[in-house]
Amino acid sequence: MVRQEQVRRVNNAWGEGERLRQEILDAATRILEETGRENALSLRGVAREVGIAAPSIYLHFKDKTALVWAVLAEAYRALAAAMDEGADAAAEVGGGPLERMRATVTAYRRFAIDKPRRYELMFNLEYEPERRTVADHPLGTVRRAWIRAVDSYLAEADAARRAEAEILAMHVWTAVHGQLVLWRTLPSPVAGSEAVLVELEQSLLDRLLPVVGRSEP
Repeated sequence: MVRQEQVRRVNNAWGEGERLRQEILDAATRILEETGRENALSLRGVAREVGIAAPSIYLHFKDKTALVWAVLAEAYRALAAAMDEGADAAAEVGGGPLERMRATVTAYRRFAIDKPRRYELMFNLEYEPERRTVADHPLGTVRRAWIRAVDSYLAEADAARRAEAEILAMHVWTAVHGQLVLWRTLPSPVAGSEAVLVELEQSLLDRLLPVVGRSEP
């Protein structure tokens, strides 16, 4: 029976294999979001969720670790894309450097608030990562999005300031993420007011970013 299942999946029509891969990813994501622990995830459990035989998963992921990394990578890509889209939207309506930066931060905040379980999974999952370099970690997708945003902001600055883009991006990211974590731990009504986060974001950008093209109010 397992062999028949494997053969049927291999011979799927064009596109069905990719759809199955996405279904596996979606199922694994749901399980990880609910539990927050890698050891609560099993390939058999994922297979039951999707409605396939467990060996079929190996046609798309070599093992559970690869599946967990793929789940995280997809989440990081979605967040990075939202950040880029926020900045692009601001640019399309004539937004200057600061407005584009604010739009990037807003997109990051909205992702974290609209997808709280996904965001928690991305940064608090208990798992044993493979031995890879920092550059290979899927979280680098979000890191590069922050660097792009800050580099774009500094585009009108002198060369010395633009050289600071990477470290400055890490400062902004750390501050924004830290604010989100603290915001969730504060008692209501503070934790329920997104306006508090907006005020904090404006304050941190004023303090962290050098003055570049700040014609916006």
